[in-house]
Amino acid sequence: MSTSYVKILKHEWRTIFFITGGALVLSLILSLIQPFQYSAKTRILVIPSGSGLDAYSALKSAEAIGENISQVIYTTSFFDKVTQNNSEIQNIWSSDENKKRKQWEKTIQAEVLYGTGMVDITVYHKDKSQATILASTIADVLSREGRNYFGIPGLQIIMVSSPLLSKYPVKPNILLNVFMGLLLGLLAGITFSILTSHPAMKEEYSPRPIKIAEPKMHFRPEEKEEKEIAEEREIISMHNHYDKS
Repeated sequence: MSTSYVKILKHEWRTIFFITGGALVLSLILSLIQPFQYSAKTRILVIPSGSGLDAYSALKSAEAIGENISQVIYTTSFFDKVTQNNSEIQNIWSSDENKKRKQWEKTIQAEVLYGTGMVDITVYHKDKSQATILASTIADVLSREGRNYFGIPGLQIIMVSSPLLSKYPVKPNILLNVFMGLLLGLLAGITFSILTSHPAMKEEYSPRPIKIAEPKMHFRPEEKEEKEIAEEREIISMHNHYDKS
């Protein structure tokens, strides 16, 4: 007989509800305990050198340089240039080198806009003014010293969009986290209900009757002698009865 999953889900709706609700609350708590961060996005344009380049070659060259820029900004050399270039940047960085690099990698994000020769640089910070200062300083350092990382004399890196600050915190993304918690909780609740309610997942067996061994009869030696004597008397009594007949 096939099992109806719909019946299982209807019967176990309370379990699914509580598991989903627990995941939803957990995702909300994890989102709220994280520091809220704003974003500041700036855009730079890469103009490769070489007057003999056609439009296609110039675009591909700009994209390649943009990809390199997206990796250069994560280096300690570039980090030092940015933090030393502007005294208004807060010293929030860890003294441990590994932790400092992770902080820097989480603070900035670079995205190459293919087909345009431009790169978007986004900075995340809990302080609005610091996010704007960092984004502006990064674009300024790239404009002045970016060509030194590539050894291309005529390379130009220009900030074409000043830092645009987000109106509201973008990290953590509470709506996305809550949606993911709701989805994962629902899937977990359904899976748990089916696994614990499906007959194939249970141990189904008919209970076997327990056989109780009959206790062995134990006789005392006196009982055995008395039994033998009684049998002999019965035989003698029967013998006398037949003789009289």
